[in-house]
Amino acid sequence: MVYECEGCHKRWYYDVKKCIFCQGNVMELESSKSTVRGFTRIEIPSPGHTRVPYCDLLLEDEYGNFEIRKSFSDHELGELIEAEPKESKKVAKSRTVGIIGTGTMGSGIAQICAQTGYHVIMIDRHEDIARKALTRIDKALSKTTKEELKQEILGRIKITANLYESEHADLMIEALTEDMELKKEVFRELDNECSVDTIFATNTSSLSLTELSQALKDPGRLVGLHFFNPVPRMKLVEIIRSKHTSDAAVEYAKEVAFELDKTPVITGDAPGFIVNRLLLIFLNEAMDKYADGTSTAEDIDKAVTLGLNHPMGPLALSDLIGLDVCKAILDVLYEGYKDPKYKPCKTLCEMVEKGNLGRKTGEGFYKY
Repeated sequence: MVYECEGCHKRWYYDVKKCIFCQGNVMELESSKSTVRGFTRIEIPSPGHTRVPYCDLLLEDEYGNFEIRKSFSDHELGELIEAEPKESKKVAKSRTVGIIGTGTMGSGIAQICAQTGYHVIMIDRHEDIARKALTRIDKALSKTTKEELKQEILGRIKITANLYESEHADLMIEALTEDMELKKEVFRELDNECSVDTIFATNTSSLSLTELSQALKDPGRLVGLHFFNPVPRMKLVEIIRSKHTSDAAVEYAKEVAFELDKTPVITGDAPGFIVNRLLLIFLNEAMDKYADGTSTAEDIDKAVTLGLNHPMGPLALSDLIGLDVCKAILDVLYEGYKDPKYKPCKTLCEMVEKGNLGRKTGEGFYKY
């Protein structure tokens, strides 16, 4: 990367915000040509073909920056080829996003929204809980963000206990616990407080959007935006369409997902949607395997991470999600599909009853 001052034209090979000589604006220079400095020819098997050859090219641009680019064409040393223009990062629209619930998921969603440039209203009936969530965001940003930028991001977040402050929000995201009646109550209140143009979204991981949307005067305004934990790192967002969700709400949700640098998948309204319908059977089976006493939690997780190439074992993942959340999702799946394969195993039920819910309580399958 090369940066040049628009005023005095001084150049730097590292990111600077302002010119240190004249305080002018600094812009990144993009190259138009690159020179082939080396290449490696690679041949790999491919279904239906004996070999698929390609080259890894070592390229140097006109500013002395190096990159490696894959090419299926032959090139010679010293050859000039067109530089690939960098994709310009999509600038987020100026949106105001309200987030109801300031737990792990709510604070994670608030963080990425503020980082994207949205104005964020974090709403919790207990303002002290919202302040703790803001402290968590501050701590998370401190690990990856310079102080000046961190303060700019935090400055976009407002915490409040008052729902009426969501009056002018473009999007309201509910991220409360998996309790249908609680969610319905909140959406009834939001329906009275928000503009008729506000899009409503829920981060529910398993509950019926069609049923939840009945709490609204216009059920078409509600769409599912299911983020995954930890929100800043996980790329997927499930967009759930109920029987009533409007096309406009789905398109709006997709646009927001892309702006947040997430990859959206769209699914209809069925218990567990896509990921949790598949995942919770796997987690439940791992818990049952642990219960039979033939393997330790560590060995079960090690077998999955090394044997299946998963980044985290099922029991550690269950602790991260929260065992109460795992049970709640399985209960919804069992009730929705009436299939015994979704019934929470005895071990899970006992651990939830004891209050050993995983990381958030300090003990689950592991101690924290």
